[in-house]
Amino acid sequence: METQHQTGGTPISLQALPASFWYVVTVSTGLAIAGILVMVVLGYRDGLRRGEAQTRQQVAILLQRASDMLDAGMNEQARIVYERILEFDPGNEAARGALLAVEQVDTTEVVPDEQAEPSPVDIEWARAVALFDESRWQEAIQRLTLVQATQPDYRREELEQRLFVSYIELARTVIAEGNLEEAVQLFDKALELQPNDTLVREERFMTAHYVDVKTYWGADWSRVIGLLVDLYLVDPDYRDVRFLLQRAHVEQGEVFAHGEEWCAAAASYTSAIAVLDWLDLRGRRDELTALCSSTGAG
Repeated sequence: METQHQTGGTPISLQALPASFWYVVTVSTGLAIAGILVMVVLGYRDGLRRGEAQTRQQVAILLQRASDMLDAGMNEQARIVYERILEFDPGNEAARGALLAVEQVDTTEVVPDEQAEPSPVDIEWARAVALFDESRWQEAIQRLTLVQATQPDYRREELEQRLFVSYIELARTVIAEGNLEEAVQLFDKALELQPNDTLVREERFMTAHYVDVKTYWGADWSRVIGLLVDLYLVDPDYRDVRFLLQRAHVEQGEVFAHGEEWCAAAASYTSAIAVLDWLDLRGRRDELTALCSSTGAG
């Protein structure tokens, strides 16, 4: 069969084309096919590389996520992620090693024993601690001493410390209420637990002396003055010690004056003025001094 193409009215046969033409056509066709094959192969390889890069990126993300889970103590969730990584990348040594470590932790984890029921002493201790934390000192002392009596060695050091603090705080509370005698007893109990606490010893000293002042007031002025001087030397501003010391000197001066011991009376007023210099005392002191001089005793 012939294919004709009219050019200037003259038919041309394909068979009449020279062999070189067909050679060029064949070579060109082969090169074109080869080029297409090369492009297909290169595209496939490029696709593989992109897929591998995406896989590596996804694996890196999953590794980080699993590590964060381990840090948070979520071992089971981390295990699942590591297994997923190995599905993507069976040869990933980081995931395999981490998975092995997680499994070892799980197998060596110690199952805690069942918690024993609290004993009666445990219950009393918990109540005592709660009362202590609420500053309910009297009730805390009752509970703590009950625990101590029931089981002397139960949390001994901590119990004694809480009891010591409770005694001190309750003592300060009753002092504010005016019950100094009870405060002295509470300080004594605290010092039985910690006898070398200097601050508590000083508080006890001041409180006990003040109680004795009230006890002997009006009955023994010399003793009252001695007690007040002790307090005054430690802290002249303690309670109303300054005023009481002045009044005690005045009262003793009047006792001396009543016995016509004018010089001793004048000396008592001079001591009173040295504590609190009130003008009304000076006149009386001068009067007693004059009597002392007139009798020749001075």
